[in-house]
Amino acid sequence: MVLDPSRRLQSLYVPAGDGVRLAVDVWLPVGRIAAGETVGAVVRTTRYYRATRPAGVGPEHDANRAEGELWNAAGFAFVVADARGTGASFGVRTSELGEREIADYDELISWVAAWPWSNGRVGAYGTSYEGQAAELVARLRNPHLVAVAALFSPNDPYRQLFYPGGAATSGRYARWMSEVQLKDGVAGARERLAELRGLPADAIELPTPVKPVDGPDGPALLAEAVADHQANVAVDELMDRVPFRDDRVDGLDWLNTTPAAAYDAIAATGVPLLTRVGWVDGAFVTGALTRFAALPNHQTVEIGPWGHGGRTHADPLRPLDPLDGGEPAGPEGQDRRLVEFFARYLADDPAPPSGNGTLTYSTLGTDQWRTAESWPPEDVAARRLYPGTTGDLADEPEPASTVRYVVDPGSSTGPTNRWLAGELGQGAAYPDRRRADETLLTFTSAPLPADLQVLGFPVVTLRLATTGSDGVVYVYLEDVGPDGAVTYLTEGCLRFLQRATAGQAEPTGLGVPRSFARGDGQPVEPGEDLDLVVELLPVSALLRSGHRIRIAIAGDDASCFSYHGAPGETFTLTLGESTHLDLPVVSG
Repeated sequence: MVLDPSRRLQSLYVPAGDGVRLAVDVWLPVGRIAAGETVGAVVRTTRYYRATRPAGVGPEHDANRAEGELWNAAGFAFVVADARGTGASFGVRTSELGEREIADYDELISWVAAWPWSNGRVGAYGTSYEGQAAELVARLRNPHLVAVAALFSPNDPYRQLFYPGGAATSGRYARWMSEVQLKDGVAGARERLAELRGLPADAIELPTPVKPVDGPDGPALLAEAVADHQANVAVDELMDRVPFRDDRVDGLDWLNTTPAAAYDAIAATGVPLLTRVGWVDGAFVTGALTRFAALPNHQTVEIGPWGHGGRTHADPLRPLDPLDGGEPAGPEGQDRRLVEFFARYLADDPAPPSGNGTLTYSTLGTDQWRTAESWPPEDVAARRLYPGTTGDLADEPEPASTVRYVVDPGSSTGPTNRWLAGELGQGAAYPDRRRADETLLTFTSAPLPADLQVLGFPVVTLRLATTGSDGVVYVYLEDVGPDGAVTYLTEGCLRFLQRATAGQAEPTGLGVPRSFARGDGQPVEPGEDLDLVVELLPVSALLRSGHRIRIAIAGDDASCFSYHGAPGETFTLTLGESTHLDLPVVSG
């Protein structure tokens, strides 16, 4: 295990504390090291291959060439590793993002900092799964870890990915688990994925092989590592056993993999954070805003019109706009700001950050960006609108009355919605929803007399009875154009068992406080009125003069959510003062 400081790219095994060998690639800024400088380093660990098998020898053929050049040109070492039980690393995965995996990350940071060419200052970063891991390692308080960038990742995976609103996305989790086990080389994963997709096994394309470590023994060692992977646990099979946020079983513990649950430890480090999310990418934007409001660490937060990973465009109000290399949304601008963030903290004598940081966000439907130093903004107020019996959405409530809605178990937000699009490598896309709304319960406002900017967490309060003993209500906020075209803006859902709240709703703040804990679960009696406070995912969007505001209500989203209702389920919604939309809007 020797690194040659004159070689730009090296691939080797690094033993973890328990002896498991991790496959690690190291990119060095050899010119600076040769000149006698010590350098900072950035580290990324992944369960999706640190690199694929190259077509030739040398850095120019490596899958990480662009990333390596980005960091080396800035004067930093770049280190990327396969998580244990994945890629070319040895070991067995008994969980995802478990304690041993995060401990590996911590040990790797110390390993990097100990080399003579290192100045002892290391940053951790990553996208999606990798970003969550980078944030989790901060709780271990490694003195060498000086900055973290969590990009397009959840800070609370229960709420923001797998059980949003308490509604399970277990089918989606099962597909993801089969896909990553296929990459891990687990026997039978291809057939399992084919069954989930309804395809023959030979229609499932095999992934490009992972890169072995350097040396003549690399391929044989890779084969040995893949033999270890055969004992990896399919964690999705445990998901139905942990439907509440505080549930835990061996192999799946939501709180242990939730950065938000470790905020006391992360706050104690004072480590600065860069967070980047898209408005319409899972529910990660919720985590970005709650983290910015609650965590005292210096933070740089960016929210833009991005698909998952930031390389694609996702603005329902401007669906045809390209995501070019320009500022501030394009990939080149994102990369430049990422390097600048770490450059502030990896220098030998960095200036300490001051204040809580900045929140920079776009507004959907425009090319406008705004920077704030706190959340919630001071210029936002809630506008209340009431659904009516004729399908209107008005400023004043009608006398109490009821409407019935028979749930369509086939209603869907489509295959490219905010929960699924990232798996396809594209930004979320919602074609004109007027046909989809035909099977939903809708309420629509009069045309807007002037432009209106929505900014915050829309909240819909419903007095609703169901014919079942459980169920989920889905609520969509939509823009209706003068031509009748219906554009998706945001959504929220709530499983009836999870309806208990932990405080007042704050549409202009952080939405609806709710524990999702087993002890706070509330049973449902068929026909009994339920008072439901449904938090919609936060959004910044400009609704144009002459357009109308719509809320659409459903009892299922068959695209990726499990169905929790009864056959033939019917909702009875009480209208009047008890049912309303609180829409956070920018004053003026």
